[in-house]
Amino acid sequence: MNRLAHGGGHAEGAPGSYVGSLLYDVAPEHVPALVVLGLLPLVAVLVHRLPAALPPVPWLGRRRALPAERALAVWALVASAAVHVALVPTHGLSGWSFAFALDAGLLGWAAHRLVTGRRRAGLTAALVLGGSLLGLLAGLAAGHMPDQVAMACKVVEVTGLLALGAPIGAGRARRVLTTSGVAAGTALVVVGVWALGLSAGHGDDGDGHHAGSPALGVAMPAGDGEDPTVAQTAAAEDLYRSTVRSLARYADPAAAVAAGYKATGIRGRDFHADNPAYTKDDATLDPDRPETLVYAVRDDGTPVLLGAMYQAQGLRTHGPAVGGPLTTWHAHEQVCFGLLPPSLAGLTSPLGVCPAGSVTVALTNEMIHVWTVPGAPQRFGDLDEGWLKQHVLAVPAP
Repeated sequence: MNRLAHGGGHAEGAPGSYVGSLLYDVAPEHVPALVVLGLLPLVAVLVHRLPAALPPVPWLGRRRALPAERALAVWALVASAAVHVALVPTHGLSGWSFAFALDAGLLGWAAHRLVTGRRRAGLTAALVLGGSLLGLLAGLAAGHMPDQVAMACKVVEVTGLLALGAPIGAGRARRVLTTSGVAAGTALVVVGVWALGLSAGHGDDGDGHHAGSPALGVAMPAGDGEDPTVAQTAAAEDLYRSTVRSLARYADPAAAVAAGYKATGIRGRDFHADNPAYTKDDATLDPDRPETLVYAVRDDGTPVLLGAMYQAQGLRTHGPAVGGPLTTWHAHEQVCFGLLPPSLAGLTSPLGVCPAGSVTVALTNEMIHVWTVPGAPQRFGDLDEGWLKQHVLAVPAP
């Protein structure tokens, strides 16, 4: 079976080409909006430093000198409006274009009211900014994953909300209430984005706002989606059966520990026991030397072996997909890795940060799971958690 370590080219795209969650990327149709967002600080400097060189703007009407906080809120409104305007032509004649245009109009109208000092302009602007921020939840409810341009735009809107509601000269109670309210709304949006990313297997459907993408934290090599050949199907079957035979000896975790696996203290439903010696050798996809064993704990406390996880050697090195699309490898992107003690701390948030005391790992080695537990509904990829809890971990009633 060592031939599997070197045979069979990868069935996916060119080396180094990955498709990950849209949350960690910029959708191609959003690039113009990103450019606009990047240029706006320069425009703001020109407006504030060279007012005499700028032509009059009739639609602004009577302009007033604004406090610094209101000026910041105006620019937050203008920035968000400009981003939404830039999105209209890239989405063609669609409901999304109409929604972007409507949002841009409301944001621009609120900015105009602030600049011209209209009655209750601050309240109007706050409602428009808050509505635009929470409006992202409507897209989430429809199953559409935002990208980094969308999240950057929401950060700008949050800044505008805080500038309006908690200015420096405001009382302590107002600052506390406003900051708490904005933080709660922001947290609601961020948690919603995380929930969608973790629950959506492949993002949007074909007719959605964006093309489909892997679940949050998973990066897949770019592929062509072709059906497996007869030879690939046979190779996948060979890999599965060889792995089943090899792993039979590790049903008892004590045997795995004796072989060098870190299989002590097994807990949870997804316990990965690595073998340091096998993760550093030159063998890849060798059923006699799987890099990791995967265990789970039944409801009665006894461990059960679920299968193995093979790892490729080196970053951006594609594992040999001997079974073509049947044996697709994957990596993990934007992982938060804790330093003290060394541990997995989660995934980078939708706003691009990791928990304190951890660092971001942009991409891990490629890996593939082979599930050898009897009756598994799938042999490779993800093991259905509902099936696992019902048919493997639950203790039968007497």
